[in-house]
Amino acid sequence: MKTPINTDPTPRPSRKKAGARPGVATRRRPRTRLDPDVRARMILDAAVEFFGEHGFEAQTKELAQRIGVSQGLIFRYFGTKQNLVEQVYEKVFLQRWSPAWETGLRDRSIPFPKRLENFYLSYFDAVDEYHWIRVSLYASLAGHDIIARYIQTRVNVLLEIIVRELRVYRGLAEDEVIDPLEFELAWHLHSTFIYFLVRKYIHRLPVMEDKPALVARIVASFLSEFEAQATAAPGKAARQSLTPHPRA
Repeated sequence: MKTPINTDPTPRPSRKKAGARPGVATRRRPRTRLDPDVRARMILDAAVEFFGEHGFEAQTKELAQRIGVSQGLIFRYFGTKQNLVEQVYEKVFLQRWSPAWETGLRDRSIPFPKRLENFYLSYFDAVDEYHWIRVSLYASLAGHDIIARYIQTRVNVLLEIIVRELRVYRGLAEDEVIDPLEFELAWHLHSTFIYFLVRKYIHRLPVMEDKPALVARIVASFLSEFEAQATAAPGKAARQSLTPHPRA
């Protein structure tokens, strides 16, 4: 039987894959391998942002989906969620802590009001950041002890220095046991700056932009409670109560 002759002059389409160029083999693009340290930093940076937005009750699975990696990869680098939280603590709180704060507060070659103002200008600049206040609040609400540790090992040390230097400024003995009221007054000063951050980053309310002027006024207001004692004769000041003098 004879094979029919094709009389249709229209050329038949090529069976090659669309987009393929003649004579060129199709190759897969090689995957880029990140340096392990770079990838670990990428995951940690994303974790800081993620926990700052969603809190520490959020799951690492959601974090993995957000940054486009597997949950197993996160655990390969950090082991457990708790270890990841510890690394967040290190990055957000400890890495911005300055040993110069303690030295500056103790430097009696500078008048105490100026030392206190300089410290809070520097500290305020260091912690005035979205993730700092949100991570701290979320961590406490979730029951993590990282903020309690931060306060006990860092903040309380600074506040004790402030209390003892304030005693010298008032003409009192600096090495006596700290009265609970003294410590509460120091915390009252410190918490003023913390609540500024709550208003700014949690409540999202407008705040004063001129931080130097704000710090100067807050410090001056705090010290005004003790100015009468500071200007009194040392013997008389030593006999005065630790309670701030009443306002007129």
